[in-house]
Amino acid sequence: MSTTLKNSIEKGRVSHAYLFSGPRGVGKTTMARILAKALNCETGPTPNPCGVCDNCREIRNSMSFDVIEIDGASNRGIDDIRELRENVNFAPVKSKYKVYIIDEVHMLTTPAFNALLKTLEEPPPHVVFIFATTEIHQIPDTILSRCQKFFFKKIPVGPIVEHLKNIVQHEGYRISDKALYPIARAAEGSMRDAQSLLDQVISFSDFRKGGDAEIGEEDALSILGIVPVESYAGLLRSIADADIPAVMTEVHRVTTLGVDIPRYVSGFLDMLRTIRLMRNGVLVLELLGLSEEEIGLVKDVTGGFYDEELSLMFRIGDELQMDLKHSNTERINLEMSLLDMIAVKKSPSLSSIISRLEETAPASGKDAGHGGGRFERRPGVEARPAINKKDAAAPASAGPPVGGIYKHWEDFLNTIKDSKQYLHCILKPSTVKLENDTLHITYPGGADNAYYSRILEARNLDFIKNEMSNQFGRAIRVVVGTDGGTSPGPEGGPGEKIDVPADRETMMREKNTPEDSESIPIPEAEMLRNPGAEEFEPVNPTVEKIKSTFHGQIIEKGEK
Repeated sequence: MSTTLKNSIEKGRVSHAYLFSGPRGVGKTTMARILAKALNCETGPTPNPCGVCDNCREIRNSMSFDVIEIDGASNRGIDDIRELRENVNFAPVKSKYKVYIIDEVHMLTTPAFNALLKTLEEPPPHVVFIFATTEIHQIPDTILSRCQKFFFKKIPVGPIVEHLKNIVQHEGYRISDKALYPIARAAEGSMRDAQSLLDQVISFSDFRKGGDAEIGEEDALSILGIVPVESYAGLLRSIADADIPAVMTEVHRVTTLGVDIPRYVSGFLDMLRTIRLMRNGVLVLELLGLSEEEIGLVKDVTGGFYDEELSLMFRIGDELQMDLKHSNTERINLEMSLLDMIAVKKSPSLSSIISRLEETAPASGKDAGHGGGRFERRPGVEARPAINKKDAAAPASAGPPVGGIYKHWEDFLNTIKDSKQYLHCILKPSTVKLENDTLHITYPGGADNAYYSRILEARNLDFIKNEMSNQFGRAIRVVVGTDGGTSPGPEGGPGEKIDVPADRETMMREKNTPEDSESIPIPEAEMLRNPGAEEFEPVNPTVEKIKSTFHGQIIEKGEK
Protein backbone atom coordinates (compact mmCIF):
# COMPACT_ATOMS: atom_id res chain seq x y z
CA MET A 1 0.00 0.00 0.00
CA SER A 2 2.66 2.52 0.98
CA THR A 3 4.69 1.50 -2.08
CA THR A 4 1.74 2.25 -4.36
CA LEU A 5 1.26 5.68 -2.85
CA LYS A 6 4.97 6.49 -3.05
CA ASN A 7 5.17 5.47 -6.70
CA SER A 8 2.07 7.45 -7.63
CA ILE A 9 3.55 10.59 -6.06
CA GLU A 10 6.96 10.11 -7.71
CA LYS A 11 5.39 9.55 -11.14
CA GLY A 12 2.95 12.42 -10.78
CA ARG A 13 -0.08 10.13 -11.01
CA VAL A 14 -1.97 11.44 -7.97
CA SER A 15 -5.58 10.32 -7.90
CA HIS A 16 -8.40 12.72 -7.10
CA ALA A 17 -9.99 10.28 -4.58
CA TYR A 18 -8.61 7.63 -2.20
CA LEU A 19 -10.54 5.25 0.04
CA PHE A 20 -8.89 3.75 3.15
CA SER A 21 -10.88 0.91 4.75
CA GLY A 22 -10.11 -1.47 7.59
CA PRO A 23 -10.67 -2.21 11.29
CA ARG A 24 -10.62 0.51 13.90
CA GLY A 25 -7.34 1.88 15.15
CA VAL A 26 -5.07 0.53 12.40
CA GLY A 27 -3.90 3.91 11.06
CA LYS A 28 -6.35 4.96 8.33
CA THR A 29 -6.64 8.60 9.42
CA THR A 30 -2.94 8.75 10.26
CA MET A 31 -2.09 7.52 6.77
CA ALA A 32 -4.42 10.15 5.31
CA ARG A 33 -2.54 12.92 7.16
CA ILE A 34 0.81 11.54 6.03
CA LEU A 35 -0.44 11.50 2.44
CA ALA A 36 -1.57 15.12 2.84
CA LYS A 37 1.92 16.03 4.09
CA ALA A 38 3.51 14.25 1.14
CA LEU A 39 1.32 16.21 -1.32
CA ASN A 40 1.68 19.64 0.31
CA CYS A 41 5.22 19.55 1.70
CA GLU A 42 7.26 22.58 0.60
CA THR A 43 9.80 20.19 -0.94
CA GLY A 44 7.16 18.18 -2.74
CA PRO A 45 5.02 16.55 -3.71
CA THR A 46 7.43 13.97 -2.33
CA PRO A 47 7.10 10.45 -0.90
CA ASN A 48 9.29 11.54 2.03
CA PRO A 49 7.86 14.74 3.57
CA CYS A 50 10.31 16.70 5.71
CA GLY A 51 7.98 17.16 8.66
CA VAL A 52 9.61 20.46 9.67
CA CYS A 53 8.30 22.93 7.09
CA ASP A 54 5.33 25.15 7.83
CA ASN A 55 2.92 23.05 5.81
CA CYS A 56 3.98 19.79 7.50
CA ARG A 57 3.77 21.29 10.99
CA GLU A 58 0.37 22.85 10.31
CA ILE A 59 -0.99 19.54 9.02
CA ARG A 60 0.42 17.67 12.04
CA ASN A 61 -1.26 20.18 14.40
CA SER A 62 -4.53 20.22 12.39
CA MET A 63 -4.09 23.94 11.64
CA SER A 64 -3.70 23.89 7.86
CA PHE A 65 -6.21 25.86 5.76
CA ASP A 66 -5.67 23.51 2.83
CA VAL A 67 -6.21 20.21 4.66
CA ILE A 68 -9.80 19.97 5.90
CA GLU A 69 -10.80 17.05 8.15
CA ILE A 70 -14.54 16.30 8.24
CA ASP A 71 -16.29 13.85 10.57
CA GLY A 72 -18.74 11.96 8.39
CA ALA A 73 -20.84 10.95 11.39
CA SER A 74 -21.48 14.57 12.44
CA ASN A 75 -21.62 16.19 8.98
CA ARG A 76 -23.63 13.60 7.14
CA GLY A 77 -26.47 15.63 5.64
CA ILE A 78 -26.92 16.95 2.13
CA ASP A 79 -26.49 20.58 3.30
CA ASP A 80 -22.97 19.81 4.58
CA ILE A 81 -22.01 18.24 1.25
CA ARG A 82 -23.48 21.19 -0.67
CA GLU A 83 -21.27 23.53 1.35
CA LEU A 84 -18.29 21.29 0.56
CA ARG A 85 -19.11 21.43 -3.17
CA GLU A 86 -19.09 25.22 -3.07
CA ASN A 87 -15.73 25.39 -1.27
CA VAL A 88 -13.86 22.95 -3.50
CA ASN A 89 -13.83 25.48 -6.31
CA PHE A 90 -11.58 27.82 -4.33
CA ALA A 91 -7.85 27.35 -4.87
CA PRO A 92 -5.52 26.32 -2.02
CA VAL A 93 -4.24 29.12 0.21
CA LYS A 94 -0.53 28.18 0.32
CA SER A 95 -0.27 24.55 -0.81
CA LYS A 96 -0.43 22.74 -4.10
CA TYR A 97 -3.47 20.63 -3.24
CA LYS A 98 -6.63 21.16 -1.26
CA VAL A 99 -7.10 17.89 0.64
CA TYR A 100 -10.46 16.82 2.14
CA ILE A 101 -10.19 13.99 4.71
CA ILE A 102 -13.67 12.58 5.47
CA ASP A 103 -13.60 10.11 8.34
CA GLU A 104 -16.36 7.50 8.73
CA VAL A 105 -17.61 8.36 5.27
CA HIS A 106 -20.09 5.46 5.34
CA MET A 107 -22.25 7.51 7.74
CA LEU A 108 -23.27 9.94 5.01
CA THR A 109 -26.90 9.82 3.92
CA THR A 110 -27.95 8.67 0.47
CA PRO A 111 -28.78 12.24 -0.71
CA ALA A 112 -25.38 13.36 0.58
CA PHE A 113 -23.63 10.61 -1.40
CA ASN A 114 -25.58 11.64 -4.50
CA ALA A 115 -24.50 15.25 -4.04
CA LEU A 116 -20.86 14.16 -3.52
CA LEU A 117 -20.97 11.99 -6.64
CA LYS A 118 -21.17 15.01 -8.96
CA THR A 119 -17.97 16.45 -7.49
CA LEU A 120 -16.15 13.12 -7.79
CA GLU A 121 -17.16 12.84 -11.44
CA GLU A 122 -15.74 16.26 -12.36
CA PRO A 123 -13.24 17.21 -9.61
CA PRO A 124 -11.13 20.38 -9.81
CA PRO A 125 -7.47 19.54 -10.52
CA HIS A 126 -6.29 20.98 -7.18
CA VAL A 127 -8.65 18.87 -4.98
CA VAL A 128 -7.87 15.45 -3.46
CA PHE A 129 -10.45 13.49 -1.43
CA ILE A 130 -9.32 10.91 1.15
CA PHE A 131 -12.14 8.80 2.60
CA ALA A 132 -11.70 6.59 5.69
CA THR A 133 -14.23 3.98 6.76
CA THR A 134 -14.64 0.78 8.78
CA GLU A 135 -17.77 -0.27 6.85
CA ILE A 136 -16.87 -0.25 3.18
CA HIS A 137 -19.91 -2.34 2.27
CA GLN A 138 -22.19 0.59 3.23
CA ILE A 139 -20.68 2.90 0.62
CA PRO A 140 -22.53 3.04 -2.74
CA ASP A 141 -20.83 1.37 -5.67
CA THR A 142 -20.99 4.61 -7.64
CA ILE A 143 -18.67 6.19 -5.06
CA LEU A 144 -16.37 3.15 -4.81
CA SER A 145 -15.84 3.02 -8.56
CA ARG A 146 -14.36 6.54 -8.54
CA CYS A 147 -11.80 5.92 -5.76
CA GLN A 148 -8.51 4.11 -5.43
CA LYS A 149 -9.19 1.59 -2.67
CA PHE A 150 -6.65 0.54 -0.02
CA PHE A 151 -7.42 -2.09 2.60
CA PHE A 152 -5.79 -1.92 6.04
CA LYS A 153 -5.24 -5.08 8.09
CA LYS A 154 -4.96 -5.72 11.80
CA ILE A 155 -1.51 -5.11 13.24
CA PRO A 156 0.35 -8.19 14.54
CA VAL A 157 1.24 -8.48 18.22
CA GLY A 158 4.99 -8.11 17.61
CA PRO A 159 4.91 -4.63 16.02
CA ILE A 160 2.44 -3.44 18.66
CA VAL A 161 4.80 -4.55 21.45
CA GLU A 162 7.74 -2.79 19.81
CA HIS A 163 5.78 0.43 19.39
CA LEU A 164 4.61 0.30 23.02
CA LYS A 165 8.23 -0.12 24.13
CA ASN A 166 9.17 3.06 22.27
CA ILE A 167 6.31 4.95 23.89
CA VAL A 168 7.25 3.76 27.37
CA GLN A 169 10.90 4.68 26.87
CA HIS A 170 9.99 8.09 25.48
CA GLU A 171 7.68 8.79 28.43
CA GLY A 172 10.26 7.66 30.98
CA TYR A 173 8.39 4.68 32.45
CA ARG A 174 9.56 1.11 32.97
CA ILE A 175 7.34 -1.82 32.11
CA SER A 176 8.28 -5.46 31.60
CA ASP A 177 7.85 -7.25 28.28
CA LYS A 178 5.64 -9.82 30.02
CA ALA A 179 3.19 -7.00 30.73
CA LEU A 180 3.29 -5.63 27.18
CA TYR A 181 2.36 -8.92 25.49
CA PRO A 182 -1.07 -9.30 27.17
CA ILE A 183 -1.77 -5.62 26.46
CA ALA A 184 -0.96 -6.13 22.78
CA ARG A 185 -3.10 -9.27 22.56
CA ALA A 186 -6.01 -7.55 24.30
CA ALA A 187 -5.86 -4.79 21.67
CA GLU A 188 -6.78 -7.37 18.98
CA GLY A 189 -4.75 -5.75 16.22
CA SER A 190 -5.68 -2.13 16.99
CA MET A 191 -2.76 0.18 17.74
CA ARG A 192 -5.06 2.83 19.12
CA ASP A 193 -6.64 0.36 21.55
CA ALA A 194 -3.18 -0.81 22.60
CA GLN A 195 -2.12 2.76 23.37
CA SER A 196 -5.31 3.33 25.36
CA LEU A 197 -4.74 0.16 27.40
CA LEU A 198 -1.11 1.13 28.03
CA ASP A 199 -2.18 4.57 29.23
CA GLN A 200 -4.72 2.90 31.52
CA VAL A 201 -2.08 0.62 33.03
CA ILE A 202 0.34 3.51 33.60
CA SER A 203 -2.34 5.75 35.06
CA PHE A 204 -3.72 3.24 37.57
CA SER A 205 -0.38 1.86 38.69
CA ASP A 206 1.55 3.19 41.69
CA PHE A 207 4.74 3.70 39.71
CA ARG A 208 6.06 7.18 39.04
CA LYS A 209 7.76 8.57 36.00
CA GLY A 210 11.53 8.29 36.20
CA GLY A 211 11.44 5.85 39.14
CA ASP A 212 13.35 2.60 39.46
CA ALA A 213 10.24 0.47 39.96
CA GLU A 214 8.91 -1.52 37.01
CA ILE A 215 5.31 -2.24 36.04
CA GLY A 216 4.99 -6.02 36.06
CA GLU A 217 2.68 -8.48 34.39
CA GLU A 218 0.46 -8.95 37.44
CA ASP A 219 -0.21 -5.21 37.64
CA ALA A 220 -1.20 -5.04 33.99
CA LEU A 221 -3.40 -8.13 34.20
CA SER A 222 -5.21 -6.99 37.34
CA ILE A 223 -5.90 -3.55 35.87
CA LEU A 224 -7.09 -4.86 32.51
CA GLY A 225 -9.14 -7.70 34.00
CA ILE A 226 -7.48 -10.44 31.95
CA VAL A 227 -5.64 -13.59 32.97
CA PRO A 228 -2.17 -14.79 31.98
CA VAL A 229 -1.34 -17.78 29.82
CA GLU A 230 -0.49 -19.73 32.99
CA SER A 231 -4.17 -19.72 33.97
CA TYR A 232 -5.27 -21.25 30.67
CA ALA A 233 -2.41 -23.76 30.76
CA GLY A 234 -3.36 -24.87 34.27
CA LEU A 235 -7.02 -25.17 33.33
CA LEU A 236 -6.19 -27.30 30.29
CA ARG A 237 -3.90 -29.48 32.39
CA SER A 238 -6.77 -30.12 34.81
CA ILE A 239 -9.10 -30.95 31.90
CA ALA A 240 -6.55 -33.40 30.51
CA ASP A 241 -6.38 -35.09 33.93
CA ALA A 242 -10.22 -34.99 34.26
CA ASP A 243 -9.71 -33.21 37.59
CA ILE A 244 -13.14 -31.64 38.06
CA PRO A 245 -12.44 -30.09 41.51
CA ALA A 246 -9.35 -28.33 40.15
CA VAL A 247 -11.31 -26.98 37.19
CA MET A 248 -14.07 -25.64 39.41
CA THR A 249 -11.49 -24.05 41.72
CA GLU A 250 -9.92 -22.18 38.81
CA VAL A 251 -13.34 -20.97 37.64
CA HIS A 252 -14.08 -19.69 41.14
CA ARG A 253 -10.74 -17.89 41.28
CA VAL A 254 -11.28 -16.24 37.90
CA THR A 255 -14.79 -15.04 38.71
CA THR A 256 -13.69 -13.78 42.13
CA LEU A 257 -11.02 -11.62 40.50
CA GLY A 258 -13.74 -9.93 38.45
CA VAL A 259 -12.44 -11.19 35.11
CA ASP A 260 -14.78 -10.58 32.19
CA ILE A 261 -16.10 -14.07 31.35
CA PRO A 262 -16.62 -13.49 27.59
CA ARG A 263 -13.06 -12.16 27.31
CA TYR A 264 -11.81 -15.13 29.37
CA VAL A 265 -13.58 -17.58 27.03
CA SER A 266 -12.13 -15.76 24.02
CA GLY A 267 -8.63 -16.18 25.47
CA PHE A 268 -9.33 -19.85 26.18
CA LEU A 269 -10.33 -20.42 22.55
CA ASP A 270 -7.11 -18.72 21.47
CA MET A 271 -5.23 -21.17 23.66
CA LEU A 272 -7.01 -24.16 22.06
CA ARG A 273 -6.16 -22.73 18.67
CA THR A 274 -2.53 -22.29 19.69
CA ILE A 275 -2.22 -25.87 20.93
CA ARG A 276 -3.79 -27.32 17.81
CA LEU A 277 -1.58 -25.25 15.52
CA MET A 278 1.50 -26.34 17.46
CA ARG A 279 0.48 -29.98 17.11
CA ASN A 280 0.33 -29.44 13.35
CA GLY A 281 3.76 -27.81 13.11
CA VAL A 282 2.75 -24.13 12.81
CA LEU A 283 5.21 -21.50 14.07
CA VAL A 284 2.92 -19.90 16.65
CA LEU A 285 5.64 -17.58 17.93
CA GLU A 286 5.18 -15.30 14.92
CA LEU A 287 1.56 -16.12 14.19
CA LEU A 288 0.02 -15.66 17.63
CA GLY A 289 2.40 -13.18 19.22
CA LEU A 290 3.49 -15.27 22.22
CA SER A 291 6.68 -14.73 24.13
CA GLU A 292 9.31 -17.46 24.45
CA GLU A 293 8.24 -18.21 28.02
CA GLU A 294 4.59 -18.49 27.02
CA ILE A 295 5.49 -20.85 24.18
CA GLY A 296 7.16 -23.13 26.72
CA LEU A 297 4.00 -23.22 28.86
CA VAL A 298 1.87 -24.12 25.88
CA LYS A 299 4.21 -26.90 24.79
CA ASP A 300 3.88 -28.53 28.22
CA VAL A 301 0.12 -28.84 27.73
CA THR A 302 0.13 -29.87 24.06
CA GLY A 303 0.95 -33.52 24.71
CA GLY A 304 -2.17 -34.06 26.82
CA PHE A 305 -4.66 -33.84 23.94
CA TYR A 306 -5.32 -35.46 20.60
CA ASP A 307 -6.33 -33.42 17.57
CA GLU A 308 -9.88 -34.78 17.59
CA GLU A 309 -10.33 -33.81 21.23
CA LEU A 310 -9.13 -30.27 20.57
CA SER A 311 -11.57 -29.97 17.68
CA LEU A 312 -14.54 -31.03 19.83
CA MET A 313 -13.45 -28.79 22.70
CA PHE A 314 -13.16 -25.81 20.36
CA ARG A 315 -16.70 -26.40 19.13
CA ILE A 316 -17.96 -26.50 22.71
CA GLY A 317 -16.11 -23.25 23.47
CA ASP A 318 -17.45 -21.61 20.32
CA GLU A 319 -21.02 -22.51 21.30
CA LEU A 320 -20.32 -21.15 24.79
CA GLN A 321 -19.13 -17.86 23.30
CA MET A 322 -22.39 -17.56 21.36
CA ASP A 323 -24.52 -18.44 24.40
CA LEU A 324 -22.82 -15.83 26.59
CA LYS A 325 -24.19 -13.07 24.35
CA HIS A 326 -27.75 -13.90 25.47
CA SER A 327 -27.21 -15.30 28.97
CA ASN A 328 -27.24 -13.80 32.44
CA THR A 329 -25.63 -16.88 34.03
CA GLU A 330 -22.14 -16.61 32.60
CA ARG A 331 -20.41 -18.64 35.31
CA ILE A 332 -22.90 -21.51 35.09
CA ASN A 333 -22.52 -21.65 31.31
CA LEU A 334 -18.73 -21.69 31.69
CA GLU A 335 -18.81 -24.49 34.27
CA MET A 336 -21.15 -26.67 32.19
CA SER A 337 -19.04 -26.19 29.06
CA LEU A 338 -15.86 -27.14 30.93
CA LEU A 339 -17.59 -30.28 32.21
CA ASP A 340 -18.52 -31.11 28.61
CA MET A 341 -14.85 -30.77 27.66
CA ILE A 342 -13.87 -33.14 30.48
CA ALA A 343 -16.46 -35.63 29.17
CA VAL A 344 -14.81 -35.37 25.73
CA LYS A 345 -11.46 -36.16 27.31
CA LYS A 346 -12.88 -39.13 29.22
CA SER A 347 -14.49 -40.61 26.11
CA PRO A 348 -11.95 -42.59 24.07
CA SER A 349 -11.31 -40.90 20.75
CA LEU A 350 -10.33 -42.72 17.57
CA SER A 351 -6.81 -41.32 17.83
CA SER A 352 -6.38 -42.65 21.37
CA ILE A 353 -7.68 -46.08 20.34
CA ILE A 354 -5.30 -46.23 17.39
CA SER A 355 -2.46 -45.10 19.64
CA ARG A 356 -3.18 -47.92 22.08
CA LEU A 357 -3.38 -50.41 19.23
CA GLU A 358 -0.01 -49.24 17.94
CA GLU A 359 1.50 -49.70 21.39
CA THR A 360 0.21 -53.28 21.60
CA ALA A 361 0.69 -54.14 17.91
CA PRO A 362 3.66 -56.57 18.39
CA ALA A 363 1.86 -58.62 21.02
CA SER A 364 -1.37 -58.67 19.02
CA GLY A 365 0.45 -59.78 15.89
CA LYS A 366 2.10 -62.63 17.79
CA ASP A 367 -1.20 -63.84 19.20
CA ALA A 368 -2.84 -63.65 15.79
CA GLY A 369 -0.23 -65.99 14.37
CA HIS A 370 -1.08 -68.75 16.92
CA GLY A 371 -4.82 -68.23 17.15
CA GLY A 372 -5.91 -71.85 17.40
CA GLY A 373 -9.11 -70.83 19.16
CA ARG A 374 -9.89 -67.71 17.11
CA PHE A 375 -12.61 -67.48 14.51
CA GLU A 376 -12.80 -65.63 11.24
CA ARG A 377 -16.05 -64.45 9.68
CA ARG A 378 -16.58 -63.74 5.99
CA PRO A 379 -19.72 -62.55 4.19
CA GLY A 380 -22.19 -65.32 3.53
CA VAL A 381 -20.14 -67.94 5.41
CA GLU A 382 -20.54 -69.13 8.96
CA ALA A 383 -17.77 -68.64 11.52
CA ARG A 384 -14.99 -71.20 11.44
CA PRO A 385 -11.85 -71.91 13.44
CA ALA A 386 -8.53 -70.79 12.02
CA ILE A 387 -5.80 -73.24 11.06
CA ASN A 388 -4.23 -75.09 13.95
CA LYS A 389 -1.28 -77.41 14.16
CA LYS A 390 -3.41 -80.49 13.61
CA ASP A 391 -4.78 -79.10 10.36
CA ALA A 392 -1.31 -78.10 9.27
CA ALA A 393 -0.16 -81.70 9.64
CA ALA A 394 -2.85 -83.00 7.25
CA PRO A 395 -1.55 -84.61 4.04
CA ALA A 396 -1.33 -82.51 0.91
CA SER A 397 -3.76 -84.82 -0.94
CA ALA A 398 -6.56 -83.53 1.27
CA GLY A 399 -6.59 -80.29 -0.70
CA PRO A 400 -5.90 -76.75 0.34
CA PRO A 401 -6.16 -75.56 3.93
CA VAL A 402 -9.58 -75.23 5.47
CA GLY A 403 -9.48 -71.48 4.99
CA GLY A 404 -8.84 -71.92 1.25
CA ILE A 405 -12.23 -73.43 0.36
CA TYR A 406 -14.04 -70.48 1.92
CA LYS A 407 -12.04 -68.05 -0.14
CA HIS A 408 -12.62 -70.04 -3.33
CA TRP A 409 -16.33 -70.38 -2.56
CA GLU A 410 -16.68 -66.67 -1.93
CA ASP A 411 -14.92 -65.88 -5.20
CA PHE A 412 -17.22 -68.30 -6.98
CA LEU A 413 -20.33 -66.62 -5.55
CA ASN A 414 -19.05 -63.21 -6.59
CA THR A 415 -18.45 -64.50 -10.11
CA ILE A 416 -22.04 -65.69 -10.61
CA LYS A 417 -23.66 -62.78 -8.78
CA ASP A 418 -24.66 -61.03 -12.01
CA SER A 419 -24.57 -63.79 -14.64
CA LYS A 420 -26.56 -66.43 -12.66
CA GLN A 421 -28.64 -64.52 -10.17
CA TYR A 422 -31.03 -67.40 -9.52
CA LEU A 423 -28.23 -69.81 -8.63
CA HIS A 424 -26.49 -67.12 -6.57
CA CYS A 425 -29.69 -66.58 -4.57
CA ILE A 426 -29.90 -70.30 -3.80
CA LEU A 427 -26.24 -70.74 -2.83
CA LYS A 428 -25.81 -67.51 -0.86
CA PRO A 429 -27.05 -68.83 2.53
CA SER A 430 -25.14 -72.07 2.21
CA THR A 431 -22.03 -73.27 4.02
CA VAL A 432 -19.34 -75.34 2.34
CA LYS A 433 -16.77 -77.86 3.52
CA LEU A 434 -14.14 -79.73 1.53
CA GLU A 435 -13.22 -83.30 2.60
CA ASN A 436 -11.22 -85.69 0.42
CA ASP A 437 -12.08 -83.92 -2.86
CA THR A 438 -15.76 -83.82 -1.90
CA LEU A 439 -17.45 -80.45 -1.57
CA HIS A 440 -20.30 -80.52 0.95
CA ILE A 441 -22.96 -77.79 0.56
CA THR A 442 -25.16 -77.41 3.62
CA TYR A 443 -27.64 -74.84 4.83
CA PRO A 444 -27.28 -73.79 8.47
CA GLY A 445 -29.89 -72.42 10.77
CA GLY A 446 -32.34 -75.28 10.38
CA ALA A 447 -32.91 -74.81 6.65
CA ASP A 448 -34.44 -77.71 4.73
CA ASN A 449 -31.49 -79.31 2.91
CA ALA A 450 -33.79 -81.74 1.12
CA TYR A 451 -35.64 -78.88 -0.50
CA TYR A 452 -32.42 -77.32 -1.79
CA SER A 453 -31.34 -80.76 -3.05
CA ARG A 454 -34.41 -80.80 -5.28
CA ILE A 455 -34.11 -77.29 -6.72
CA LEU A 456 -30.34 -77.59 -7.33
CA GLU A 457 -30.90 -79.59 -10.53
CA ALA A 458 -28.22 -81.49 -12.36
CA ARG A 459 -27.04 -78.78 -14.70
CA ASN A 460 -26.44 -76.38 -11.79
CA LEU A 461 -24.60 -79.02 -9.80
CA ASP A 462 -22.59 -79.87 -12.89
CA PHE A 463 -21.74 -76.22 -13.33
CA ILE A 464 -20.60 -75.96 -9.67
CA LYS A 465 -18.50 -79.11 -10.02
CA ASN A 466 -16.75 -77.87 -13.17
CA GLU A 467 -16.03 -74.43 -11.74
CA MET A 468 -14.63 -75.71 -8.44
CA SER A 469 -12.62 -78.42 -10.23
CA ASN A 470 -11.04 -75.75 -12.41
CA GLN A 471 -10.14 -73.66 -9.37
CA PHE A 472 -8.46 -76.56 -7.53
CA GLY A 473 -6.96 -78.25 -10.59
CA ARG A 474 -8.46 -81.67 -9.90
CA ALA A 475 -11.82 -83.42 -10.01
CA ILE A 476 -14.20 -82.29 -7.25
CA ARG A 477 -17.40 -84.09 -6.26
CA VAL A 478 -20.38 -82.00 -5.06
CA VAL A 479 -22.73 -83.18 -2.33
CA VAL A 480 -25.78 -81.30 -1.04
CA GLY A 481 -26.78 -82.18 2.49
CA THR A 482 -25.11 -82.66 5.88
CA ASP A 483 -21.41 -82.88 6.54
CA GLY A 484 -21.65 -86.61 5.86
CA GLY A 485 -23.27 -86.00 2.56
CA THR A 486 -26.94 -86.48 3.48
CA SER A 487 -29.65 -84.03 4.24
CA PRO A 488 -31.99 -84.49 7.16
CA GLY A 489 -35.32 -85.98 6.30
CA PRO A 490 -38.72 -84.70 7.38
CA GLU A 491 -38.55 -86.46 10.72
CA GLY A 492 -34.98 -85.51 11.46
CA GLY A 493 -33.52 -88.75 10.07
CA PRO A 494 -31.07 -89.08 7.24
CA GLY A 495 -32.24 -87.85 3.91
CA GLU A 496 -31.08 -88.30 0.39
CA LYS A 497 -27.49 -87.90 -0.78
CA ILE A 498 -26.97 -86.02 -4.03
CA ASP A 499 -23.79 -86.91 -5.84
CA VAL A 500 -22.71 -85.47 -9.16
CA PRO A 501 -21.49 -88.21 -11.52
CA ALA A 502 -19.11 -87.55 -14.34
CA ASP A 503 -21.81 -88.25 -16.94
CA ARG A 504 -24.54 -85.64 -16.89
CA GLU A 505 -26.97 -87.77 -18.92
CA THR A 506 -26.70 -90.56 -16.33
CA MET A 507 -27.66 -88.07 -13.63
CA MET A 508 -30.62 -86.89 -15.66
CA ARG A 509 -31.83 -90.43 -16.09
CA GLU A 510 -31.41 -91.32 -12.41
CA LYS A 511 -33.24 -88.22 -11.15
CA ASN A 512 -35.55 -87.94 -14.13
CA THR A 513 -35.08 -84.16 -13.84
CA PRO A 514 -36.77 -82.11 -16.59
CA GLU A 515 -34.76 -79.53 -18.48
CA ASP A 516 -37.01 -76.71 -17.32
CA SER A 517 -36.57 -77.49 -13.62
CA GLU A 518 -35.05 -74.03 -13.16
CA SER A 519 -38.62 -72.77 -13.29
CA ILE A 520 -39.18 -74.25 -9.83
CA PRO A 521 -39.46 -71.18 -7.58
CA ILE A 522 -37.98 -70.72 -4.18
CA PRO A 523 -40.70 -71.11 -1.56
CA GLU A 524 -42.42 -67.81 -0.88
CA ALA A 525 -41.74 -68.14 2.82
CA GLU A 526 -38.00 -68.25 2.15
CA MET A 527 -37.98 -65.37 -0.32
CA LEU A 528 -40.15 -63.03 1.74
CA ARG A 529 -38.91 -63.90 5.20
CA ASN A 530 -38.09 -60.67 7.05
CA PRO A 531 -35.15 -61.02 9.42
CA GLY A 532 -35.71 -59.95 12.98
CA ALA A 533 -33.87 -57.05 14.54
CA GLU A 534 -31.95 -59.43 16.78
CA GLU A 535 -30.30 -61.01 13.71
CA PHE A 536 -28.39 -57.83 12.94
CA GLU A 537 -25.49 -56.77 15.08
CA PRO A 538 -25.18 -53.03 15.70
CA VAL A 539 -22.34 -51.42 13.75
CA ASN A 540 -19.81 -49.49 15.81
CA PRO A 541 -18.51 -46.60 13.62
CA THR A 542 -15.23 -46.44 15.57
CA VAL A 543 -14.55 -50.15 14.99
CA GLU A 544 -15.44 -49.81 11.30
CA LYS A 545 -13.05 -46.87 10.92
CA ILE A 546 -10.22 -48.84 12.58
CA LYS A 547 -10.89 -51.78 10.26
CA SER A 548 -10.78 -49.46 7.26
CA THR A 549 -7.59 -47.74 8.42
CA PHE A 550 -5.64 -50.97 9.04
CA HIS A 551 -7.37 -53.06 6.31
CA GLY A 552 -8.30 -55.54 9.03
CA GLN A 553 -11.15 -57.82 9.94
CA ILE A 554 -12.75 -59.11 13.12
CA ILE A 555 -11.44 -62.55 13.97
CA GLU A 556 -12.97 -62.98 17.41
CA LYS A 557 -15.77 -61.38 19.41
CA GLY A 558 -16.26 -61.57 23.12
CA GLU A 559 -19.54 -62.04 24.96
CA LYS A 560 -21.51 -58.86 25.57
